[in-house]
Amino acid sequence: MIQLNVDFSLLNKFFGIPINKISQYANKDLEEIMKIEAAQGNQKAADYKEILSDPDKLIKIFKLTNVENKYIILQNLSEEDLDNLLPYLKQEQLARGLNFFTEEKLMEMCAELPIEPLLQMVLEKFTILDILVLMDEDSLDKFIKQPDSERKYAQKYFETLDKKTLEQIMVYSFGADFYDKDKKEYLEHLENLNDRKYQEFLLSMERESKIGLINGMISQQEDLALLLDPEDVIAPMSLLMKADKVKLMGSLDAEYLIPMIQELPEDLVQIVLTQIDARDFSEVLARDFEDILSSVVLFSTKMG
Repeated sequence: MIQLNVDFSLLNKFFGIPINKISQYANKDLEEIMKIEAAQGNQKAADYKEILSDPDKLIKIFKLTNVENKYIILQNLSEEDLDNLLPYLKQEQLARGLNFFTEEKLMEMCAELPIEPLLQMVLEKFTILDILVLMDEDSLDKFIKQPDSERKYAQKYFETLDKKTLEQIMVYSFGADFYDKDKKEYLEHLENLNDRKYQEFLLSMERESKIGLINGMISQQEDLALLLDPEDVIAPMSLLMKADKVKLMGSLDAEYLIPMIQELPEDLVQIVLTQIDARDFSEVLARDFEDILSSVVLFSTKMG
């Protein structure tokens, strides 16, 4: 049975119960008290369900601004009820619940996010280049091989390079015959390669050149970043302290934070939900949880 610290003067105010009768009702639940009072002609007691459907009165009667009182009520709700309350929390309130997870679990949950919100989150703190420099050769090649990684963006990137840089790339991939040619000749040679040869050329480039290439391609068309592997996207987050990871994840929309919080044990979800606004909580209680409110014991060991 639930026991809350309740303001006894409000029992008198809202239910018309004389102060000198309160001690008679110790250890009785709300419904029992109201039946006795109604039988004695107390009209407010007879209408107690209407009073309990008034959110403003609930906040005062059950002291819902009190975190402990909210927690006690939350402990009596089902897992499904708790899940239904999570959308009432603000983004930053949900994010505080992430502190209950280990760093390993935080990274695991990030890797499971859809690539678009994941990228949006990571790029709040890091750059595409930060992601690319941590990628291994296989991951860089995987990006280059994807059909959606269009050749035209690579060609435009090479057009932005100075002659010396482009020369170094060409000599490395095609040999000494490409030393000291005009930039126009380099670009025309690349243009004339068929798609298979062009991709082979890109894959033959040195690691640093591949990083520059992919960064240049994405700078032209941001959607190309969606081709990156989630594990590679979250890699820079491993460099952050846990508090910074949580702060960064706090930029996620509630639709992604809520499923994360739902992975917590029920008792921790209850703690997270103690942040719920008293008004919101009272409205939900009044609408959906008359049975819970009716079972509340209105007297605690602290008499006022």
